[in-house]
Amino acid sequence: MKRKSNWGGYRPGAGRPKGHKAPETLLREAAAKEFKERVARHADELFNAQYDLAVGEKYLMVRETTGMGKNRKTVTSIVTDAEIIKSFLDGELENTDVEYYYMTTKPANNLALDSLLNRSLGKAEDKLDITTGGDKIAHEPNPELADRFSQFMEGETLDS
Repeated sequence: MKRKSNWGGYRPGAGRPKGHKAPETLLREAAAKEFKERVARHADELFNAQYDLAVGEKYLMVRETTGMGKNRKTVTSIVTDAEIIKSFLDGELENTDVEYYYMTTKPANNLALDSLLNRSLGKAEDKLDITTGGDKIAHEPNPELADRFSQFMEGETLDS
């Protein structure tokens, strides 16, 4: 039986040579590289898809009636003219004989919007800095305040 003092520990020449990686690591790194290259090739399309998710889909629709009598026909179409859309949003098209309405087919996705803004403008700070005048708040409680607090909790008056 081997002595316990000979178990484990450093052995010269043992283990994987420095700088060499396990086959699984090499495979994982190759897959990650291929994935990143593929994403980079389609970055513009992916950005547009995320942007569409973030803002949702909204359309300004117009319903117009043409003709008279038997030839009367109602046509609904999407407004693409930026000036007409601006006029509608500014409330300038309310008293016209043409009916406009705003339609949302897909609502905005807040997570996609948050992710898009974080990637483009940088992630907002998640930490809360609790300093007073640049000095950190003391870890040790003030003995006088601690004593007054315990008196308060015990129902004693603070005036004594």
